[in-house]
Amino acid sequence: MMGCFGFLLFLGLAGWAAYSFLIRPAQTLVNNFQQIIALDSDVKRQTAYTPPASGLLSPDQVQRFLRVQRSVKQQLGERYQRVEARLNQLANQQVGQLTLDYRTALDLFREGGSLVLDAKRMQVQALNRQDFSPGEYAWVRSQVYAALGYGVPNLNPQEILRQIGARDFNPRVELTRPEAPAANVRLVEPYRNELVSYYPLTWFGL
Repeated sequence: MMGCFGFLLFLGLAGWAAYSFLIRPAQTLVNNFQQIIALDSDVKRQTAYTPPASGLLSPDQVQRFLRVQRSVKQQLGERYQRVEARLNQLANQQVGQLTLDYRTALDLFREGGSLVLDAKRMQVQALNRQDFSPGEYAWVRSQVYAALGYGVPNLNPQEILRQIGARDFNPRVELTRPEAPAANVRLVEPYRNELVSYYPLTWFGL
């Protein structure tokens, strides 16, 4: 009898752990992704962006990009500071990788609550202040992180939502890392530490 009770207790604890550490964060991820997708429509500049054939970033683009990230971090304040060490850990795990396991990112939802969604709202405001279109910002983000040795997700939110909706709590996506011109590397290297600390937020379109 005690053995049966112990087994049932084990199953109950296992179910609680699965819900707390996988199912609930994944459900939050689904909900937040849906809202993040919708918020992109609030960016005022929606014109198509044609990247330069050279792949070279301009100093102005890098500075505008940094101002967007700094604005988000400043507005998040202590909430960002509380997860910054975890963001750095996640970033260090991903350097040089060409795929992303989203299970590693679920910690941001379990520990940070609505941080990612709130950060997206702040990012949209910052994009408007810096006159970024979603297309230009995405290209600059890809080039900046490629220069640091990081790939950015070729994000298909609908596919991630489909996988999680099918109770696949380990969706994987490809990371895009274009060849980085030496000039881009020189341009972004002085800002490596602050860019790397923000890097995991790029997994969610930030």
